[in-house]
Amino acid sequence: MANRKQRQRRAQADRIHTQTEINRRLHRAHSLALFLPSDLHRLPYGPMPLWLPSVLDYIADDIGDIQRLLNQPAHTR
Repeated sequence: MANRKQRQRRAQADRIHTQTEINRRLHRAHSLALFLPSDLHRLPYGPMPLWLPSVLDYIADDIGDIQRLLNQPAHTR
């Protein structure tokens, strides 16, 4: 009985951790995507800023991590 409760608590803690990671990464990607257009509009017309590919890659990595976390089987979360 105690082992079952421990497994349930561990599973619940894992779900909470996974949800926290998803929320953190969603918030970070959302914040970057929200401020990106205003930053680009303030720049003078000309060549693409050197930091832009890094920021877009950062957002893509976060979204990829979110997809990986969501697609994990329930027993490995």
